Amino acid sequence: MILSFTFLAGVLLSCSGCGTFHALTYDGHNTYRSVESSNYGVTRNFPKSFTVYPFKNTSWYQEAADRGRQGIYQAFTLIGPCARIDETEKLAAQPFSASDALKVARQQNSEAVIVGEVMNQDHFWFLLMSYSYVMLKINIYDTKDGKLIYSANTWGIDSDFGLSILSPVTSLIDHINWSRLTQGLYYRCAMDFVHDIRPDATTTK
Repeated sequence: MILSFTFLAGVLLSCSGCGTFHALTYDGHNTYRSVESSNYGVTRNFPKSFTVYPFKNTSWYQEAADRGRQGIYQAFTLIGPCARIDETEKLAAQPFSASDALKVARQQNSEAVIVGEVMNQDHFWFLLMSYSYVMLKINIYDTKDGKLIYSANTWGIDSDFGLSILSPVTSLIDHINWSRLTQGLYYRCAMDFVHDIRPDATTTK
């Protein structure tokens, strides 16, 4: 009986699979994914300061816009200072719009304003599998003349799956920690944007 159990355990472990997919390509010591983007005027010297305007949310999750915006805010500080989110919210008018975003950015003396949208945020868990998924896009406008200088969208997914003794446990842990994983995906997507615009800002030594 012990021999049979050992054999069965060996089969399960040999057939087991556990993976985390980040939708990333690997470049040296960095992990960045190519994004769908159009650059109309962003350079190494411009812009150097930003206002991150409140994001539009077209997902099912109420907190998605704030999560995506926070990720963008944190990542873009690698390029230059970003106006404080709480101060931006005090100045922003409802409903949010690109014209109001420019007005707010000018009040905050930012060289550019980031207007974004969370298009999708999702999470799923079932025994042997769990995943978190986000999709967002951003437009960056020159505060001075209001011209669009950058537009891009990307997505990120984090999933664990497989057949093993520990799979239900690890997928359950991911399910419990889905909030942290989702925020991490937003930050990862934001870093992809920054790397696309200013790869020098994400260089590690």
